[in-house]
Amino acid sequence: MTDRTASLILKWIRGPAIAVLVLAFPVAAAAADAEAGLALAGRWCNACHSIGTEEPRQEDAGPLFTELAKKDAAYLNSAINRPHDFMPEFPSLSDADKEDLVAYIQSLR
Repeated sequence: MTDRTASLILKWIRGPAIAVLVLAFPVAAAAADAEAGLALAGRWCNACHSIGTEEPRQEDAGPLFTELAKKDAAYLNSAINRPHDFMPEFPSLSDADKEDLVAYIQSLR
């Protein structure tokens, strides 16, 4: 077999192999955006939680985000999706917004 023949065979095999890999392993969803999460936290969470590293503004405030950052993503998603105590529901937050919010909280680790 000549080098040219071997090269053509490899090109022929590589094309379908790449197509199979692309179909078998779809591109991952866009990564969560912690900066967008900070903006959401400022809008939705700052009334009850300290969203940065500062102390809460009131005695009955929710946990500091720096404390929540110690929790895993599953716990944070659960807390956001199942409001508790005085925490309001977030009807206008998309799944991507919630992921951004979790990314921001976890960036405080």
